[in-house]
Amino acid sequence: MTPNIDVDDFVKKNQDQIYRLVNAALNRSGEIIQKKVSAGEVGPSLQEVLPLLLYELLVTHTVSTLRLVADMFNVRPDGNSH
Repeated sequence: MTPNIDVDDFVKKNQDQIYRLVNAALNRSGEIIQKKVSAGEVGPSLQEVLPLLLYELLVTHTVSTLRLVADMFNVRPDGNSH
């Protein structure tokens, strides 16, 4: 039996957590880029930093998204977690 998931309701109820996860992903990516530029691994130009920034952001955001999806599937019809 496939569970019926109200995504809009889940997002509304978890909006603060989603904001925190997005901010954490952005901050983590920025810190990694800053360390690599400081260490001389990449130059400070946008052309060198942007691909790495996008990669780091996608990796972190993907993990966050998977956690949210897992939480979404663990919510019972009455709104409580399993």
